[in-house]
Amino acid sequence: MVDFSKLLSKSADDITKPKPVPVGTYSGVIKKYEYLESKNENKTPYVRFTVGLQAPGDDVDASELENVDLTKKSFRKDFYLTEDAQYRVKEFAESCGIATSGRSLGEIIPDVVNAQVLVGITQQSSADGSEIYNNVSTIVGA
Repeated sequence: MVDFSKLLSKSADDITKPKPVPVGTYSGVIKKYEYLESKNENKTPYVRFTVGLQAPGDDVDASELENVDLTKKSFRKDFYLTEDAQYRVKEFAESCGIATSGRSLGEIIPDVVNAQVLVGITQQSSADGSEIYNNVSTIVGA
């Protein structure tokens, strides 16, 4: 159970907004997956992979990583499971070294957990420009 007393006892003076992760490529690992449906009226099925970052690539500005603990950062990458989009899951799994021939997506997807990946991280501003968010632009097996 969540210890709300501990969470709520933290002084507001000690609360700061986390810094976004700098743009660039990172090594990472797939931590888990889950099956979901989109919230729109179509209820489009998709698989969400959660990826933890391990280390920055050469294209990441090291000075921007100051006070950023990559081990505490995780991101998600969604792949739709519609007929026209399933190939993306297959290609992603293959890039991770997962055998796909003669197997169903239901057999392939769990094998992606613990795969080493390269993750392209971008930044996006909120509509009003007050926040910067990170997005996963690309993800492939390492």
